[in-house]
Amino acid sequence: MTRWLQLVSGLVAGAAALGVFQVKYRAESLADQVASLQRDVDQEKEKLLLLKAEWSYLIQPARIQKLAENFYSRLQLQPLEAGQITSIDLLPERPVSVETGNDGDTENALGLEAGLGATITGSLPQGHGVSQ
Repeated sequence: MTRWLQLVSGLVAGAAALGVFQVKYRAESLADQVASLQRDVDQEKEKLLLLKAEWSYLIQPARIQKLAENFYSRLQLQPLEAGQITSIDLLPERPVSVETGNDGDTENALGLEAGLGATITGSLPQGHGVSQ
C-alpha cells in the first residue's frame, strides 16, 4: 500500500513541477509581450511629440506670412476684410448629398445619363465668409 502511495505522490509531484514550469514560461512570454507593447507605446509617444513639435513649427505666423508673400501671385491671396467674418448661424445650410444608384453610378443617380441635363451649383450669399 505504501508503494502505491509513494508512486502516486511521485506522479503528483512531477505533474505539479511540470505545471509550475509551464506557468513560469507562460509568465515570461507575457512579460516579453508587455515589454514589447511598452516599447511600441513609447515609440508612438515619441512620434506624437515629434509631430506636435513639427506642427508648432509649421503654424508659426511668421513662417506662414513669409510663405504667403512668396506665393502671393500664384495663390492670388487677398487680405481678410472685416465684412467676411460672420457668425455660424448666418452661414447657408449644407447642400443635400448626392446618393449613388444601386450600381454605384453617380451620373445615373444625377440623371445625367438620362439626358435631363442636371447640374449641381452652389453659391454663398455675398459677404458671408468667402470673397468672390
